[in-house]
This record gives sequence, C-alpha cells and structure tokens, in this order.
Amino acid sequence: MAFDFKTIIKGIFIAFCIFVVILLLVEVADRALFRPKSIFGRTVREFEKEKSEVQILFVGQSDMKRAVIPDIMSFKAYNFAELGESFIETYFKLKYYIDDMPRLKVIVLPLTLASFSSFRTNRIGTKYYSYGYISYRDLWELYQIKGPLVIGQKLMSLSPLLDREGLTTFWKNVRRLIKGQPIERAILQEGYHLLTMKGIVNENSARRRIQLHFQGQDIFDKDLFLYFEKILTLCQKRGIKVVTLTTPVTDDYIKHAEKFITKSALYEKVFMNQKFHPYIFKHLDYLDFHAKDHTLFVDADHLSHEGAMLFSKQVAPELSRVMEEIKKGSLTGRCPVPPIAG
Repeated sequence: MAFDFKTIIKGIFIAFCIFVVILLLVEVADRALFRPKSIFGRTVREFEKEKSEVQILFVGQSDMKRAVIPDIMSFKAYNFAELGESFIETYFKLKYYIDDMPRLKVIVLPLTLASFSSFRTNRIGTKYYSYGYISYRDLWELYQIKGPLVIGQKLMSLSPLLDREGLTTFWKNVRRLIKGQPIERAILQEGYHLLTMKGIVNENSARRRIQLHFQGQDIFDKDLFLYFEKILTLCQKRGIKVVTLTTPVTDDYIKHAEKFITKSALYEKVFMNQKFHPYIFKHLDYLDFHAKDHTLFVDADHLSHEGAMLFSKQVAPELSRVMEEIKKGSLTGRCPVPPIAG
C-alpha cells in the first residue's frame, strides 16, 4: 500500500490543530471554573484587595501558611505563604507586589531545617508563571541557573494538560463539578490555611517527612541561598525589615533531622554569613515549641489549628515589639547574631 506523503502531513497538521484547540478549551475551563477557587487563587484574590494596607507579610511554604493566623496580630498582617514554595518562588512573587505595598514594614521569612534543601528546587510551580510573577526577563535569569528545566515549566503553565500534577487536579475538579461537590473545601483566613483534619503524628510519619526533605538532597542548595540573599537585598532597598521565623516541629522530626542537619549548623550558615546577617532584623526561634505535645500537630512539621492559635499568640507580641522598634527608628535588632526570641 503506497503512502501519500501529503495526506500524512495533512493528518498530522489536523491532529495538531485538534490538540491545540483542546489545550485552549482546557485552559479556559481551568481559568474560569477551577483556578479562582484553588487555595492559591483565593489567597491571591484576597491579598490583592488588602495589599495596600498590609504592614506585616508572612511568606514561605506550607509550615508557615498553616501556622500563622494574621487576625491575632496587633498590626494589619497577611499570610501570603504557599504550599511548597521555595525562596526562588517567594522572591519573584515579592518582587511583583512589593512596590504596591506602601504600608509594608516587615516581611517574615521562614527559616526551617529544610529551608535550603534542594528538594525544594526540583520544580517551580506553574502558577508562578501563569499569574505573571515570572516575566520573560526573569525566565532568562532562571534559565542561566537551572537550564532548560524552566522552559519546560513555562510551557506547562500554558495549560493543565501539559502538567501532570495540573492535569490530575483538573480532572479531580471536573469530577467534583459533575457530582456537585465543592471545588475546594479549604478554609482561609487572611491567607492562613485552617486545617480541620487530625492527621497522623508519630515517629514513622516523622521519618517519612525527613526522608522527603533530606535524603539524597543537597542540604544547603546554592540556588536557594542565592534567592534568599535576593529577598534580603530587595527588602533592604525598599526599607523593609526582615524577620526570620523558625516554625515548630515535633520532637521526632528534630531527632531524625539531626542525621542530616542541626539547628546550630543552619544558624551558623545564615547568621554568620555577612551576605545575610546585616539584613536580618531579628530571628524568632520556635523550633521546639511544644515539640512533645503531638496533639498540637497534624503531622511532624505542620501545626493543627489549636497549635497555630497557641503559636500565633506567642509570635504576635514579638512582632509588635519589632514594629515598635521600627517606629522609634531603633537599630537594636542588629548585632553579631540577630536577637533570637522564642
């Protein structure tokens, strides 16, 4: 049977056109029906309404998002942390918004045992591209550091179909829509993610979290250090103070983490580094805050709502003192090692 080359080309072209149409339809459906109802979408929408009034901004990953309740703070605060966010993503998100926040005085950055582990650099969330936080100029900057990986991530941001995780989420949402179920059940309060589940808190779960965070990883990834420095520099140029915060984990998490990293090793890397130290106004250390009381956690490194309430009430007066120091023009927060409270 003879093959007609023109027919083959025509068939490929038609198939490609069908794929592009499906791609566009899925993207439109996702943007219209699902993306605004996601945790990220709802957090961003609320934040953009309030950003001009925010004085204290919490950023970082899920342990921050599920630990800090802004309503408890004495000053206008917002929890703009996001699940799985690395310092790379935080930097671009901050750069996008920071000049539209005239009242912003303090940014609270996470400083956890896993903050610089390379497990956070495997990918950049496609939402950071689709929400416009990473421009084409930024894309070139990232390409020079991480290579073709970022090009693939940019392409995947164009549609859930191109991203395996995005596709899975898209079909879950389609099924929920068909069944008349809520697209997203998460309760958000000024960005804080209220967890209603009990979770599993034991030594085995702690060991699994440690393996995820550290096993086979570079514990102090150079790219994360680079973007940590970029965040500090960005804030310093805008006259915004940076407070670092170590959120609580369980005693089992601390015990198993010590096979890879200790708190003293982390603090030495950060507070003894002249690229970082001059730009950190204060550090708040709550690593072992009620570490033995597992009822305050939903897993080895995430607080329950009860734990978040207790923790936020501890952090609130510390940040009020920071705000008072800023108001008075005090520089007492700068010394060879930033004051550690907790």
